Amino acid sequence: MPLLQPTIPPLPNTLSFAGKTAIVTGATSGLGFEAALQLAQRDIATLILAVRRVAAGESTKAQILADPLVGKRSSPPHIVVLELNLDRLSSVASFANRVHADFPELHILLLNAGLGGLAFITTPENGYEQMFHANYVANVLLATRLLPLLRATAQRTGAPSHLTLVGSRMSHYASFAKKPVPDSESVFAYMNDKAKFGMGRYGDTKLLAAMWIAEAAKRVPASEVVINNVCPGMVKTALNDKQPLWVRVPVNIVFAIRARTAAVGARTLLSAVTAGEETHGQLLGDMTVEKIVFRGSPQGKRLQEKLWKETSRATEEWTPGAAQEAGF
Repeated sequence: MPLLQPTIPPLPNTLSFAGKTAIVTGATSGLGFEAALQLAQRDIATLILAVRRVAAGESTKAQILADPLVGKRSSPPHIVVLELNLDRLSSVASFANRVHADFPELHILLLNAGLGGLAFITTPENGYEQMFHANYVANVLLATRLLPLLRATAQRTGAPSHLTLVGSRMSHYASFAKKPVPDSESVFAYMNDKAKFGMGRYGDTKLLAAMWIAEAAKRVPASEVVINNVCPGMVKTALNDKQPLWVRVPVNIVFAIRARTAAVGARTLLSAVTAGEETHGQLLGDMTVEKIVFRGSPQGKRLQEKLWKETSRATEEWTPGAAQEAGF
């Protein structure tokens, strides 16, 4: 790991989201807030803030509308705050239903919300390991539910929509190469087994998300929806705040030396939601396509195929017909 990260250049002054509708999940702080703010500064027409706590979302909305650059617009963005709790699939379903009912178009789906941590915690509705549920299960179900709207928008406008999931270079270092999921074992069962939980869980969930992105991209043409995965690099956010002290101290020292601000990191997200077909199904790091070596290995290919099949079956159980409607 180099001491310093590459410089992220400013986005072009001409970049505009005028006339478009975007969803940003996890929009009340860190990268999500900065991405939402920068979309608003660049003329987004409708901005949907998907948040865990509506009160915090309303505060974020007020903060965005009070921003001086947003205030210079000829007309303010239409900002809507909707609840989305990634611990509960019922919340994912309610959110998706509301979007389909209330918004005729969706040009950008930025899946930023996620979790890190070192504790094994289960979700209240289905008992899944929380990080696996938030970073993978809930995100891919939401993406599946909203893909029909993204595709319909592209068909109506003649320009591709964008589905971007915030990933991580930690997916390069996932534990599956050294501790593979046995061929006889379900990926979901493996991820929900406390005995299999470890410090590498965050990277594992991000690799699974990258695998889903790659498989979804095989089934949805980039001419309709560019589907990609973006790592914003090391960014100063609150993701580390809930870690134990023995983790926070050394990480914060490294952050002080090499981490980007959330505002700079958010540039990589906006770059991803405007990227071209060459990024379809790919991981972007520092605005450049990166190959995840494990994905191309025989073991990685087996895991990716197995994961897709299991996820498809689970999606059909949770929301019958959703995968078919998405084009899968």
